[in-house]
Amino acid sequence: MSSNARSVVSKEADIWVLRLHTHTGKVQEYRCSTEGQARQLALVLSVPTEQPSQPTA
Repeated sequence: MSSNARSVVSKEADIWVLRLHTHTGKVQEYRCSTEGQARQLALVLSVPTEQPSQPTA
């Protein structure tokens, strides 16, 4: 997930739902038991992936 993804956490029928909206228009949905789980997952998924380091010659 890239850092420009937008996350929305909401409660629906006693389930916490995390929706990630990406810049490409895709939406990924995750369901969690607690608000804390949903917010922590949003933080983890919003961290940009690390680029592989270039070998030094």
